Amino acid sequence: FYPLLLGEEGGETRLPWIAAVLASAVFFLAARPALGVLGYAGFIGALPVAQALLLAPHVVRMRRLQGPRSLANLALVAGAALAFITVAIPLQLDNEWITLGWALLGAALAWLYTRVPHKGLLAWCAGLFAAVFARLVFNQAVFSYHPRGGMVVLNWYLYAYLVPAVCFFAAARLLKDRDDRVLPALPGLSRILPAGGAVLLFLLLNIEIADAFSTGPVLTFNLAHGSLAQDLSYTIGWAVFAILMLVAGVTSRSRVARVAAILLLTATVLKAFLHDLSSLSGLYRVASFVGLAMCLAGVAVILQKFVLRRTEASE
Repeated sequence: FYPLLLGEEGGETRLPWIAAVLASAVFFLAARPALGVLGYAGFIGALPVAQALLLAPHVVRMRRLQGPRSLANLALVAGAALAFITVAIPLQLDNEWITLGWALLGAALAWLYTRVPHKGLLAWCAGLFAAVFARLVFNQAVFSYHPRGGMVVLNWYLYAYLVPAVCFFAAARLLKDRDDRVLPALPGLSRILPAGGAVLLFLLLNIEIADAFSTGPVLTFNLAHGSLAQDLSYTIGWAVFAILMLVAGVTSRSRVARVAAILLLTATVLKAFLHDLSSLSGLYRVASFVGLAMCLAGVAVILQKFVLRRTEASE
């Protein structure tokens, strides 16, 4: 608490604030095994939370100080407090709750960056969202966190993927029209995060379809050798998702979203022609062709009325 005793000149010096952060880290490293010896290992996550609360008065103090180095010191102390919260989440929680906690913390960091525009906070935010994306997209163990339940759609997959996706979009909204480039050579987070959120929603769609057709306690994906109903469910789901993404791209004037929607819709059409329709015969195949033609006609109207017209107007 020594930095709190300093006057206005405390905002111009760095060492007292570094000392406060280092002292908190040393105390954490010493107290963690002690709590285990005392039999409080089940509440170990409360320790970094308490450390973050002890740093809160320092953050409030730095907010009141003025000076060219006050912003850097504020980012240092606030970043240390948020680092303790980041550590507390995997210490106390497990499985999908770690991912949810990091996603919510990433959105909170995006909000904090709007108040304290320091690149370190932005980099921390990007790192958390990268970890969340990796845990949900590249971590196959996520499907074994819990056995399959009896409910369709309203299951743990819904909140495990939907909440992080909302955090991605919320953080992108907060960082819009700001200097949100972690590195000069990279695009801003407000352009990257919506793509990550869209990928998570698309994965959620496929997971829910697979869950509806899976049997037993394990989730199984049958994209090529499933039943006709399952194949058509994937096709219809992809088509609806692509159209909604196209509408979102038109309303938000996002060329990337429009291109991604067209590519997904093209893949859906190819899947319908090359895979799904080969399993149909007679009137079912005719009706499928008619429905597919109507969908393509609707998409062509949307492209001509909104996408192509706006492109010509911008040129």
